[in-house]
Amino acid sequence: MPRSTTDDFNEEQVVWRKILGDLQTLAGLRDSSDSIANNLSKVPEGRPTKAIPLYKDGIEKTHEEKITIQRALENLSILIALRDSSDAAENKRKKRKIEAEGLLISNSKKIRRYSGADGNGIIPVGHQVAARTPKDKNKQEEWILARVLQYSSEKNKYAVEDDEADESGKKMRYYLPARSVIMIVDDDDPLPEFPVGHTILALYPSTTCFYKGVVAQAPSKLKETSQPTYKIKFDDDEGNERIVPAKMVLDMPKVK
Repeated sequence: MPRSTTDDFNEEQVVWRKILGDLQTLAGLRDSSDSIANNLSKVPEGRPTKAIPLYKDGIEKTHEEKITIQRALENLSILIALRDSSDAAENKRKKRKIEAEGLLISNSKKIRRYSGADGNGIIPVGHQVAARTPKDKNKQEEWILARVLQYSSEKNKYAVEDDEADESGKKMRYYLPARSVIMIVDDDDPLPEFPVGHTILALYPSTTCFYKGVVAQAPSKLKETSQPTYKIKFDDDEGNERIVPAKMVLDMPKVK
């Protein structure tokens, strides 16, 4: 099956070789454990001093097996995310609810890059993020609501899963550089307030996509909601003002 880029395919090969290496290591450890168990069965009753070293070796091998399995599973998650990212380049993503809302994003107005982590370190597994999906010839890049599955310190990349399933019920996975993943703060975390007119990237109501817009009204001036919210004017949305939870309104960097 063709892949989106040669680099993606090469990266898949590297991860797959690591998985194969771990499986081979695991097979060797299993053989060693079987040998230890066999030797234990031959220890005469009433001779515990001969059995103790074998028990210690068995415990050590079990610990090594656990570490090897965990490493293989981590690399498998990364491989799945790489495969999903490549497949997404060949097939159009599910049409989201944007058309019903009348939001049409012009191909000439592309969403700009946003910095990755929040400066405090790695985004934890399971945390909600805004993730910029890979661009291909059939569609422009887009920011989606997703969750972190895994972080690779070696590549400084995140494996993330789309919060919304496609028509078949599958949630797409992507393997993205840190600069393409923005952490969404928890509900009880303090938030800076963006002033009116500030350019932002915000979650469009009733969708799982983020789009460029400007602040029309800040939370401190919007009192009719129980949670902090903004009124946002999205680009190409006919000047409508949409209510967006404050945690889903992210800063947009200046154009380079």
